Amino acid sequence: MTIFVPLIYLFAGWLVGKTAWDFKTAASWILTRVAIPVVIIFNISTRFGSMSTIIIATAISMLIMLMASRYIIRDPLKSLCFSYLNIGWLGLPVATALFGNEAATIIIAAYVGSSIVGNSVGAGMLSGHPFSLFKLVQTPPVLALIVGAALIPFSQQITLWFGGLYDVAKFLMSFLGMAVLGIWLSKIELTFKDLRQEVRPYLIKSAVMFILISLLIILARIFDFRLITENPATLYLFCLLPPAANIIVLETHYLGTGRSAKLITCGTCISIVAISLFAVAIAIGRTMGIVF
Repeated sequence: MTIFVPLIYLFAGWLVGKTAWDFKTAASWILTRVAIPVVIIFNISTRFGSMSTIIIATAISMLIMLMASRYIIRDPLKSLCFSYLNIGWLGLPVATALFGNEAATIIIAAYVGSSIVGNSVGAGMLSGHPFSLFKLVQTPPVLALIVGAALIPFSQQITLWFGGLYDVAKFLMSFLGMAVLGIWLSKIELTFKDLRQEVRPYLIKSAVMFILISLLIILARIFDFRLITENPATLYLFCLLPPAANIIVLETHYLGTGRSAKLITCGTCISIVAISLFAVAIAIGRTMGIVF
């Protein structure tokens, strides 16, 4: 059931979009300025030791994909859709349902790494300003990373005092993000041609992710990083994920437009089919005694 929760949030946003109540700008502000920074601060300050390798690996992989696609695709929104994956809002419930809590640790760490890069570098791309390290440090995710690192010595107190706030921020991150996407979807029309046009970019992205993840697993075996080597199926799930719904939040916040909604939705539809086939393969493998 948890797999379908993000889709329920998406449908709720779609219903709101059919009314006169339009809260997407306010929701985008709350997400970019409050909810996502709180999630990053909490995870960095309380779990950095177990998550650091995956956070760094995800951030580096995303930067590689982002920089490469920037020169090939040119369009910053399409480049973000190619590089920035829906790890937290869709990947987390799917991975938890298929593989349990250990998979959730990997997904959350990967989400933190991708969120820092996506929300900081992505913000710079969409704002149209040239790259500036000073401005990068001022973005909410990087500031959250700095604050989280400074609070590592107080990890026990953070867990005790702010666990409830973290749960609220996680809910807002998922609910508001998918709802904003749903609001934009209520205002556009999708055709089979739109869906077909996104199959090729999805397959290319999946192939690139497969190569990067395979390299990561090889390195993890060399350095005996068991969290990665013992959970290869969870990592390969990244190959099937669609563009991050947070891209529409960034676009709404910085540009006031919703052009990426169609790209994200088509990618999500294709991804749902691919993930369903992946889940069936996992189920068949388990009946045959294969451990994932």
